[in-house]
Amino acid sequence: MAFAHTPTLQAIGHFLPSAPARLARQAGMASVCIALLGAVGGAHAEVDALQSLASMSLGSLLDVEVSGASKFNQSLRSAPSSATVITAAEIYALGYRSLADVLRSIRGLQVNSDRTYSYLGVRGMIAPGDYNTRVLLLIDGNRINDAVFDQAFLGTEFPLDLALVERVEFIPGPGSAVHGANALFGVVNVVTRRNLGDRTAMGSVSLGSGGGRSAMAALQTGEMGGPRLMLSASRMLSRGRDLYFPQYDVAGVSNGISAGTDGEAQNRLFMRFEDGKGLSATLIHADRDKNSSATAGTVFNDSATRMRDMQTHASLQWSGQVLPETELTARAYTSRYVFEGNYVLDYPPPTINRDTVEAQSVGLELRALTSRWAGHKVVVGTELQATPHRDQGNFDVEPYTSYLDDRRHGHRMSFFAEDQMEITPQWTLSAGGRYDRTEVGKGVFSPRFGAVWQPSPQWVGKYLYGSAYRQANAFERYYAYPGVGGYKANPGLETEHVRGHELAFEYHPSPSLKWTASLFRNQVDGLIGQRLDPQDGMLQFENQGRLSVQGFEIEAEAALPHQSHLRVNYSQQQARGGILSEQSASRIANATLVVPLTASWVVGASATAVAQRASAPGYATADLTLSNDAPWRPWRVAFSVYNLLDRRVSDPSSDAARPGIVPQDRRGVRVRLDLRF
Repeated sequence: MAFAHTPTLQAIGHFLPSAPARLARQAGMASVCIALLGAVGGAHAEVDALQSLASMSLGSLLDVEVSGASKFNQSLRSAPSSATVITAAEIYALGYRSLADVLRSIRGLQVNSDRTYSYLGVRGMIAPGDYNTRVLLLIDGNRINDAVFDQAFLGTEFPLDLALVERVEFIPGPGSAVHGANALFGVVNVVTRRNLGDRTAMGSVSLGSGGGRSAMAALQTGEMGGPRLMLSASRMLSRGRDLYFPQYDVAGVSNGISAGTDGEAQNRLFMRFEDGKGLSATLIHADRDKNSSATAGTVFNDSATRMRDMQTHASLQWSGQVLPETELTARAYTSRYVFEGNYVLDYPPPTINRDTVEAQSVGLELRALTSRWAGHKVVVGTELQATPHRDQGNFDVEPYTSYLDDRRHGHRMSFFAEDQMEITPQWTLSAGGRYDRTEVGKGVFSPRFGAVWQPSPQWVGKYLYGSAYRQANAFERYYAYPGVGGYKANPGLETEHVRGHELAFEYHPSPSLKWTASLFRNQVDGLIGQRLDPQDGMLQFENQGRLSVQGFEIEAEAALPHQSHLRVNYSQQQARGGILSEQSASRIANATLVVPLTASWVVGASATAVAQRASAPGYATADLTLSNDAPWRPWRVAFSVYNLLDRRVSDPSSDAARPGIVPQDRRGVRVRLDLRF
């Protein structure tokens, strides 16, 4: 794991020069792009129940629900956050293949990939050696980050098939006041489907470039309001691409081409039971095997270098009314993550070195939500978590030589409370906090404050403040491997703290147009980063002082004529601090467009432009999907083309031991067929 973790587009590309342009010019160009949207977005779109994605009226824009902001459902308009919600209809129409694809389209987010895992940057916060430890990933409110790396799995390693996703919520900013550790820069909450509509079963198959193929089947029994069971299983295979890595192009040693070593296979299982009276049980299991022949420190282009990730998440939850206007929720959960990484090392002779990880957590959460007092919505609760296994190992397979056998355990105790107070019909205040105490360090209190001002149905203003924390994980503290290119442990790492301020505005000038703008500033103290010690050539995590990021975001979303739906966003941020400014993109722009061609045929297009990050140049790409989804038919089909103009795209390497670039896919295609019974 240590090694592994270790014509339109041309116009967009004009704001991606290698040298930074002036802020006024960039903001001006963003305003021009979004002004074009506003010019065509004033027309009122006809509402059609079968075209819900395209018929985004003012009411539906305001009433989209988000549940990850405060541990209960509330509208985007009233939530103390500037959240973004991507629905299942949008995921399908735009041909998204992974959670990373979904997140890439959200304002302020940057996604890098080393072709084994996907890494998320939030508002300029991304660092080499970081495995998404500062973003909390939830599925239906249940924590998915593991207990050794604290990693959020976002790419093909995500343990859930996207066909089972109802919506994806992203809540930016410090979120520890609600969710505890890891919610430094944002929270991703994936909400699963509660039913398959009026169908009892569905199946899906797809074929794509790079030998990609997948199959999924889902079955449900029971009726809404009564006992129900949903089961799903899926399998994905891919042989991958042949790739060129310039940092491995060494005369007489390698031509830098990795051939036949990018494949992967994954199995997924999902089960949920609901008794119709408030009791539910969920099980998620995923097992992925991935080649990674361009891993720093290993023999290049050797298919024996591979990683296996196995995840299991289970929860049992009951919710019900115990007092007038008071709901109690009790949740028990367990998670297990097992990793095995085989790395071909040239000592000589070539030897397989193996990393092993076992992380296991069990926990119990109790919370109460009440609105008994006029103008108040209060949530209070407690959470207890034990981690009996935070185990890491490293050894040579043959001859057997052990370098690391580290076994840890831990616990966490938390108390949280929040009150959303309606001061006047125009003003709502939200105040809350959470206290966490673990087996290491002192207890941490994380406060949050929000003020929501709604002077008219067209305007919403929000001021948001929050703080969050993250204690060093077991990998950062205790992983050690001897020799040049190895790791040094650092048990004395201190806790990271972040404080964030945000001023956000929403403007709805017509029933078919919504504008969003945000100004933000985040300051991190004690950020943990990976550094290569020039004295011994070994990597070590260390606290790197105070860092800050500030910037702005602007987005427009519109229902266009003929029931088309358009979203355009632009974000700019400036990071102050070496490990952030090297990896983060200072400018990012996205656009998505969904256009119904007939009653059932829809075309979806998306474009992304990202400025230079470290040694990886800026890029602009576009994807196109043509789909047929008529609810009255038992089938639907989608044809997708990715990287439509066949651009060369590279991401910066996430490993400080071997900086460079990681090539991404050129043009690719996918055909997907769904059957519904």
